Amino acid sequence: MKRTDAYFTVEAALVFPIVLGVILFTIYLLFFQYDRCLLEQSAGVLAMRGCTLQITDGEELVKELQNQSQEEDRGWLAWSMEDAAISLKRNCVTVQRSGELKFPFRGFLSGWGNCVWKCSAARESHRIKPVNFIRNCRKIMGGK
Repeated sequence: MKRTDAYFTVEAALVFPIVLGVILFTIYLLFFQYDRCLLEQSAGVLAMRGCTLQITDGEELVKELQNQSQEEDRGWLAWSMEDAAISLKRNCVTVQRSGELKFPFRGFLSGWGNCVWKCSAARESHRIKPVNFIRNCRKIMGGK
């Protein structure tokens, strides 16, 4: 009678869940990084839009940017996002966005309390004055 050892099956049963966990955790980290990049891009785009809008009233500008922020919100892969904090001070538009990672298996983290990963991004841009823009274009073109 031939004897077969089951040591390979036992080793696979121990190693496979660890390898699978590492792969899933890596994929989730990639989602986190992707959403973090979208967060920074969204803050930058809103700040640049605030610089180019020709609205003189500060409150009206902030409302318009808030509306654009809500319309532009993408389908975040793994985040819950907060509303953008937009302010206008001395012709400088500041946009701050933040979000936190939605962890799918919070039951496994019950011993860690309310531990979540958070990230925020802020961008600041100065408003463009049309007169200065036209003057700079004329300088570039060789005129006065």
